[in-house]
Amino acid sequence: MNKIGIVGAGLSGLAIARNIKNAVVFESESRPGGLLRTETIEGYTFDIGGSHIIFSKDNETLFEMLATIGEYVEHRRRTYIFYNNQFIKYPFENGISMLPAEERFQILKDFVENMIREKKEPENLLEWFYYVFGREITDRYLKPYNEKIWKRNLEEISLDWVGGRVPNPPVDDILRSAVGIETEGYTHQLRFFYPLKGGIETLAKSLAENVDVRVGERVNKIEVGEGEVVVETTGGQYEFDKLVYTAPLTHLPKIMDCDEIEGKIRKLDYNSLTVVGLGVKDKVPNFHWLYFPQSDIVFHRIAFLSNYSPYMAPDGCSTIIAEISRRPGERISNVCERVIDNLVDVGFDLNVEVCKAWEWKHAYIVYNHHYREAVEKIRGYLRKKNIVPFGRFGGWEYLNMDAVMAQAKALAARLG
Repeated sequence: MNKIGIVGAGLSGLAIARNIKNAVVFESESRPGGLLRTETIEGYTFDIGGSHIIFSKDNETLFEMLATIGEYVEHRRRTYIFYNNQFIKYPFENGISMLPAEERFQILKDFVENMIREKKEPENLLEWFYYVFGREITDRYLKPYNEKIWKRNLEEISLDWVGGRVPNPPVDDILRSAVGIETEGYTHQLRFFYPLKGGIETLAKSLAENVDVRVGERVNKIEVGEGEVVVETTGGQYEFDKLVYTAPLTHLPKIMDCDEIEGKIRKLDYNSLTVVGLGVKDKVPNFHWLYFPQSDIVFHRIAFLSNYSPYMAPDGCSTIIAEISRRPGERISNVCERVIDNLVDVGFDLNVEVCKAWEWKHAYIVYNHHYREAVEKIRGYLRKKNIVPFGRFGGWEYLNMDAVMAQAKALAARLG
């Protein structure tokens, strides 16, 4: 009997497998990587699962990731927000210094008054933004941008999202920025890294080395017996002591008997993602990525991958990806044309040579008000069955890559 089986060869599954001897990983797609997927078209290299960068507060985890990818490029973040027809520094509270004096005063006045006024404790994401940042910063940027990416009324998003994800703004930073002094926020990603060649899939390919990944082998059924988990795939039947599940939890009712938690699974919410890749015969400004809170612009983020590494585009050319959050099942018509038109609208008149779109059903976990109860119930049920849920989709939590790597290493140690 094999000791550990793993469902899903995205980052979570691969990160665990590389730390467990003789683990078997099942992946329904033709190659491992999940959202860490890269394609090259006519010399332009696109990260087709969205923009991913390598950073971490934890040096041990960071060094491990860099050792895994081999050659890499180091950057100091150059990231901006498109606001009132200009690009201001990201995060917004640090870009205040670039605004007109009267606007800086309005933001500062509201922020200070918000600090001293009596407020009720927040119960949802919108109330938390008002509670922490005040109305000016929230209404100018945080509310429109978050409504755009989550596609929900922010009162529907629970405070579970805030924990560990949205940092409180340093008061000194806002005060400095409001009086026109340049400052830097979100310093944990101020310095980031990226593979020199091959795009972000380089990380997935390196993790998959010396790991038994059964690509193209879809899991059709999971049955739990006495002290064993039986997995039936398109390639055969296997028995494991434990099974690590990293595929989306929403798939479970199709492959195993889980009537006890099926109602909780239906409470889980998520967003899908469309990624549009542009290969252009121009050099682009020296930006890394840009945020767009405007509702009339189809994308919420643009990344200039050829500024991540010079090997992402032919000489004198540039590679760009646009990311578009959408509700599950939502369709976006003429998406390439809309992205190009919107880039022109914001000042990028580009000579586009390649344009292609990729769609992902599961991309962002939505932390609704059912989140905590549903996830705790589902996790508890699966663990009793010797199935360990893990990762963004298997554990149903929004994890950055460094958190996945660190938690996978710890989980592998517990599993032995």
